[in-house]
Parts: sequence; structure tokens; C-alpha cells
Amino acid sequence: MTSVSNAAVGAYLAGNAAAKARHGMNEAIARLSTGVRAMYGGDAGGASAAMQIRADGKSAAIAARNIEDGISFMQAGESLLLELAALNTRLRELRVQDLNADTLSAGDEAAISAEEDAVLAAGNLIDAATYNGRSLLGGNVAITYDHDGTLTTLSQDATITLTDSSVAGIDTVNTSIQVALGHMAAGLSALKGHQAANYALAANFEAAAARIADTDFARSSANLAKFSILNQSAMAMVSQANQAQAAVLAVLQ
Repeated sequence: MTSVSNAAVGAYLAGNAAAKARHGMNEAIARLSTGVRAMYGGDAGGASAAMQIRADGKSAAIAARNIEDGISFMQAGESLLLELAALNTRLRELRVQDLNADTLSAGDEAAISAEEDAVLAAGNLIDAATYNGRSLLGGNVAITYDHDGTLTTLSQDATITLTDSSVAGIDTVNTSIQVALGHMAAGLSALKGHQAANYALAANFEAAAARIADTDFARSSANLAKFSILNQSAMAMVSQANQAQAAVLAVLQ
């Protein structure tokens, strides 16, 4: 009876070892097939941290796209200011020409006046220009510029109206245009810096999350091979233990 008992214990131990090996195989297969390390309850804390890091990374990528919208908005405003500067320069030329009235005919003065009116009308159209319904030169636009949802305000409060005045008055308008262009250039530089930072953050966050949550394929492949061998060995031992138990019982009978 002792031999029968020993064979039964051996079969039980071998079966238990086979079950553990199959569990290890299934875990390795799950990790390899999904690419996720935290399978079968492994490292739940790490999985949670990786989810948050990935969420921050995706938010940083969205923030970078938000900034791209802001850059487009400000570049459109900048191009309008440059056009205003060109119109203001032409207005100054016409004003200087008109001052030479003693050498101009009535037709010349009428032509100059007509062109001045056209330049002023073009300036008014520029002042009224919009970007997706937002005034390009007369208001503020708020955008989210980081992964935490922080808002920043893009100030485009650069409403500049061309005036049919003296040369000195036109020069004052030109100075206002130059100041506004300087502010826009500074704003664009800041936005591009934030955008580059967000793209870098998005990449770093994704890499960090991958290190925490993604499967170590070399290790999991090695574990799969290891547990496959252990399972085969354990099943062979189960078979042998069962055969030994059957042989002892046959002798006793």
C-alpha cells in the first residue's frame, strides 16, 4: 500500500507542476499576443501609472496641434499687418506727391485722391478680416498649450486704421504697425517653443509608458520556452506515476 500511496503522491505533485507550467505558458502567450505586460494581474500599479502617462502624452500631442492652430492664426494676422504696412507706405507716397500741388493738374489730383480712397478701403477690409469667425487684428483668442489643459491668450489687439492725414500722421500709423509686428513675432516664437516642448513631451511620455507597460518580448519568449519544457516534463511524470500506480495495483490484485 505504501508503493500505491507514493505513486499517488507522485502523480499529484507532477499534475500540480504541470498545471503551474500551463499557467506560466498561458501568461507568456497572453503577454506576447497582446504586447501588454500587466496580464494575469501582473503589476496592476504599473499598468495604472502607464495609463496616466499615456494619457498625458496624448494630451501633449493634442496641445501641440492646438498650438499649430494658434500659429496659423497669428501668421494670418502677421501677413495682414505686412499688407497694411505696404498700403500705408503707398498712402505716404501719395500724400507726399499730393503736397506738390502746384505742379499737378486737376486730373492728377483727382487720380491721387481716387487711389488714396482705394488704399483706405483696402485697409478697412484688412481690419475686418476674420479667421474662423475670429477677428484677426482686433481681439484675443485662448488656446490650450500644454498637456494639463493650461490656457494662454493670444492677443491680436492690433486694430490699426489707415488714415488720410499728414505725412506725420501716416508715420505714426507705420510705427503702430511695426510695434504690432514685433509683438506677433515674439508671440510666434513663444508658441513654436511650446509646440516643440509638447512634441518632445509626447514622445517621452509614450516611451516611458512603453517601458512600464509593454511586454518584454525577449523575456516572455524565454518564459514560454521554459514553461513549455516544464509542462512536457511534468506531463511525462504524470504519465509515469499513473503507470507505476497501475502496475502496483495490478500486482496487489
